[in-house]
Amino acid sequence: MNIKQSLLNAQNWEDKYRLLIRLGKTLTKPEDLENYTPISGCEVNLWAKIMRNSDRTLTLSAYSEARIMNGLLVILMNEVNGKTVKQLDNFHFSDFFRELGIAQRLSSTRLNGLQQIETLIKEQK
Repeated sequence: MNIKQSLLNAQNWEDKYRLLIRLGKTLTKPEDLENYTPISGCEVNLWAKIMRNSDRTLTLSAYSEARIMNGLLVILMNEVNGKTVKQLDNFHFSDFFRELGIAQRLSSTRLNGLQQIETLIKEQK
């Protein structure tokens, strides 16, 4: 079962939260964090790097000091990586996390951090 489906199948917020924390533990601090863009507007320190691949797809790498944010980043990277900017034109982070039943439980500053990453991706045109 994929990450998105696991979140959709979660019975309640506590189950989703546990999954986010578990996913967050899988993300390790990058060795080259100084090559990442610091993301402003989030309540925790957050960094992101977007790479264009030779096949015109994108690879998002990101890291935060908070496990729950890292869990959100893992979900986001799972959705974004391997897609082109054009494929991501109609992909809106807030809608995606709302569909998963997560956005409603996140602070506005966490959502703002994710939206800043979305802006970085849209700027890749």
